[in-house]
Amino acid sequence: MGAQNDEIKRLNREEGYVEFLAEHCVVENAREVRIHTVAGMCDNKHLMTLKKNIDGDFKLSTHIHAYSNFGIPYDKYELEWAADKGNFNAVFKMINSGFQVVEQVKSRA
Repeated sequence: MGAQNDEIKRLNREEGYVEFLAEHCVVENAREVRIHTVAGMCDNKHLMTLKKNIDGDFKLSTHIHAYSNFGIPYDKYELEWAADKGNFNAVFKMINSGFQVVEQVKSRA
């Protein structure tokens, strides 16, 4: 498992990987995006979910973990607003700027 997580961390440093996730893993008109992360310093894994509310705006859930535990140097609303614009490339880059890197992305319309 450690080697796989190291590969995920390496890929996130590669040029174009975040763009690949945004283009190929987020369906058009997504209403829910599940973002699986792995910690940069160890192999702890977490889940974030961006889900549209009744108004059609994305809301971010970090489930049982506090948002601050991810060490993302952006406010939560900045990720939500980027998702509202369909800019998942920016969302993933913001997540990667914290203590976690994006491991896998799944979405549904």
